[in-house]
Amino acid sequence: MGDTGKGYVTTQVKGTLGYMDPEYYMTQQLTEKSDVYSFGVVMLELITAKAPIEHGKHIVRAVQEAMGDPIGSENLDKILDPAMGLGSEVGGLKKFVNLAMSCVGESAADRPTMGEVVREIENILDSAPVNKKMDTKYSRSSYEEANDESPLHSHDTEVFDVSYGSFPFHIEHQYAN
Repeated sequence: MGDTGKGYVTTQVKGTLGYMDPEYYMTQQLTEKSDVYSFGVVMLELITAKAPIEHGKHIVRAVQEAMGDPIGSENLDKILDPAMGLGSEVGGLKKFVNLAMSCVGESAADRPTMGEVVREIENILDSAPVNKKMDTKYSRSSYEEANDESPLHSHDTEVFDVSYGSFPFHIEHQYAN
């Protein structure tokens, strides 16, 4: 059951520990900012090559403790996956870490929207390629263009019947202009 006008969905949620928005545990409501939080955790996984929860410690807390505040380039070596063979001199890496940390902010109000995250990643890629040994030419369509062309954004109500194992369920969605 969803209330798209209010910006959240009410349903029984099963999520993976470590990826769930801390506010969900208090409000029992998922929002777009809940997805931003989960994406931020994935970004931290990419940087650190660590699981969301390791040795009883959440990746967000581990990075916060290692990096300090404010995040400085000299601290990047403390969290970077050594197998990446990157150093703190890699352009854009500090911005990427800062973006990831903004995504996992305690309060949803402090987190960027997913569109803002996409634009910032595009800006990071435009200003400082992640690996200068790679061909830096790439193509992309903007977040908005991809969403406008998506068949799921037809502005009509569509109904999907989905079955995961022996638990079929019914999903309705409607996208407003």
